[in-house]
Amino acid sequence: MNKDKLKLTLLLVTIILPISLATLSFYLYQGRGVGATTNNGVLISPIVDITEFALENLDGTVAFQSFEALVAEVDAVDYEPRPWSLIFLGTDNCDERCGDRLFYLRQLHRLLGADEGRVARYYVNAGESKTFEVNTQSMFNEAFPALKKVYSRTDILLNMLAAIIPEGVNPITDHYIFVADPLGNVMMYFTPENTPDEILEDLEKLLDRSSLG
Repeated sequence: MNKDKLKLTLLLVTIILPISLATLSFYLYQGRGVGATTNNGVLISPIVDITEFALENLDGTVAFQSFEALVAEVDAVDYEPRPWSLIFLGTDNCDERCGDRLFYLRQLHRLLGADEGRVARYYVNAGESKTFEVNTQSMFNEAFPALKKVYSRTDILLNMLAAIIPEGVNPITDHYIFVADPLGNVMMYFTPENTPDEILEDLEKLLDRSSLG
């Protein structure tokens, strides 16, 4: 076996397989048998790759690479899995309702305890400009310094989500929260009807089923 094939095999066994099984098990074991669990969020089928969100850092660089591109130049022994990602949709103006939802997201993140570092929070500024309004930028600086900020054009994001979100719903203004695993598989979302406790419950199940990320 040559070096490239060995590298792919190691990645499959040590990285891809455990994470994929964790995500898959969340789909397969919903509502089966005594003691089975049910998800609170909405499962996405088929799973969407995070690159389809067309997310950019505020400096214009790509925020998320595909898993294949990410590992192309990395040896299996040196690869560090990305964290699980909570992707919060919004605009350049985060109003009071948006701020309250971000506060609850921050609090439930802290409630993960030892697993807090396995999850990253992202705020998606969906619009025509990467610049936040002054009050919003000030709030982020003061209340949410650890929140990562990324950008996506509204039309691209809504067109991609049209196949996922029910018709007549705007997931940006309603501040939907999407969950992506360390491989970049966006596999679930939460609506405003989901309470922080419900989101926390689902995250704990996902993290419990995966030792990586």
